[in-house]
Amino acid sequence: MAEHDTGNRPLIPLPTAAEYLQLSVTAVEGLTEAGYLRPARHGGDGPEFTFVDLKAFLARNADNGSGNNVLAFGFDGGDPQDLLDALDRRTDEMARRSYDIFAGVFPEALHWSISEQARFIEQSKGRFEAILAVAGQGVEVDEALVGDLQEVGAAAAWDASPLPQLLVILRISRDVVVQTAVELAEAQGHHGGLALSLLLTRVLPAMDRLTDALAQGYWAAVVGREEERKARYEHVVESSSDGVYEVDLDGCISYANPSLAIMLGRRVDQLEGKLLGDLLVPLEPVSIDGLITQDDEHSEPVRLAVVRHDGVRRVFDIRTLPRRVDGELVGFQGVVRDVTTVHDLEADKNEFLALVTNDLRTPLTMILGLGATLESHSDELPPERIRRMGASIRGQAERISRMADDLYDMSRLEANALLLSPRPVDLAGVVESALGSVADSSAVTVEIPADVTVLADARRLEQVVANLVENAIEHGAAPVRVTLVANEDAGVEVAVTDAGDGVPPALVPTLFSRLRTLSRPNRDRSRGTGLGLSLVKGLVEAMGGRVWYERAQPSGASFHLTLPTPRRREAAQPASTFT
Repeated sequence: MAEHDTGNRPLIPLPTAAEYLQLSVTAVEGLTEAGYLRPARHGGDGPEFTFVDLKAFLARNADNGSGNNVLAFGFDGGDPQDLLDALDRRTDEMARRSYDIFAGVFPEALHWSISEQARFIEQSKGRFEAILAVAGQGVEVDEALVGDLQEVGAAAAWDASPLPQLLVILRISRDVVVQTAVELAEAQGHHGGLALSLLLTRVLPAMDRLTDALAQGYWAAVVGREEERKARYEHVVESSSDGVYEVDLDGCISYANPSLAIMLGRRVDQLEGKLLGDLLVPLEPVSIDGLITQDDEHSEPVRLAVVRHDGVRRVFDIRTLPRRVDGELVGFQGVVRDVTTVHDLEADKNEFLALVTNDLRTPLTMILGLGATLESHSDELPPERIRRMGASIRGQAERISRMADDLYDMSRLEANALLLSPRPVDLAGVVESALGSVADSSAVTVEIPADVTVLADARRLEQVVANLVENAIEHGAAPVRVTLVANEDAGVEVAVTDAGDGVPPALVPTLFSRLRTLSRPNRDRSRGTGLGLSLVKGLVEAMGGRVWYERAQPSGASFHLTLPTPRRREAAQPASTFT
């Protein structure tokens, strides 16, 4: 241990020091080794001390700052204010001494930059000035100052500053003030003893109270922060749109939030205490044991299709994390996200692309075949055969073109960006034009008078009629009839009816959805995407009408649509006659 300059002061041997401190020799040696008591030098019989260091040690550790041993020094006279003034003149020296002591406790401070060291010393100087100001007030510490220190402690807690450093800094400041006061009193001789004892009865209790205030503010903030974090966590979990649960090692649910209860179609109180495997029943015969055995912080989410107790099918992404207490695995926490809509949309998209590909493959195959035949055998084919082949190629190309138009119009409808030009049009003429684009219109009968006018976009109405007729031919049976239906309500009602088996009842609710395919038992799904009916619904509603399905009598499917009629202009009033 480093020795310090004694200033030619008399040295006190270890036994005498132990007697003065009322401690055993072994205890004094232990205090010296621990650094709590600094010896002036090490002699042949052990450490030796200066009297001022012993008095400073007693002053720093006096009960309640009473300085009993200091009062026993027998000093008298002196003014405490003179001692305070002398201490105030040495704040720079005390600040530098504080840095040296702090660096001994926290060696990382030795690597601080010059500006960081200067800032610490400047803060220490301000702290000493505050301590001396408090000491000048007496034992009673201003409550505002206590409150300020509590706020300082709270701010340190919120900034994640370590409390031990704060308390060490205060303790160092306290001890440096006491040490310096003892040295000053020693230098003044017997006249400084009473002043020192009176000063210590002010400094030590005040500093202890300020230290307590800082610690109380710090821990109050720590507790408050933890409570706020807990409340915020509970609020997030309780109000989360994702389902959250906790299970023990047996898979028994100990906690579930409201969202999970909604996903599973139950109440929260019906989940707690139940086995997770009894609530998540997979549609496929797969095991869910991995949800309660995967001891991995980085496990990937598991996608699981389940059927609820009420028969509703849902698709969940489930992420499981192990839950540990003191490093021991005690259960699992799970986050459940309902991805049914996303999953089904993805499946529908894939199905739609497959169906569109199939719909395109048929006409393209025919066009390629006919084109290859013309290319290789055109000189051998009769003109009539070439004419029919050309008509077939044109018809298939028109089919592809119409499909492309349908896809484009469907996308514009979904984006609310389709432009229509409604005007009065002759219904019979529009139907006749629509049948001209149908591949097999020979089995279609039209029963619409020639004088019926509707308010519609002529080209879009042709698309509607053509799609309904092709749907009847493709998925129904001949004959197909396009008729005008008597309707007492405003507007014109048209029905497209076939003689097939009709639409299965299970398909009726989704009949006009974008991806529903109507397939007869003897047809495969490649015969149509179902896009036509969805487009029909969008176009008819965009023109101010509506479309629906009815079962025909005695059999067959009947699709009905209504369209508005042009407003009749009121008859002109006769001109007034003036005489």
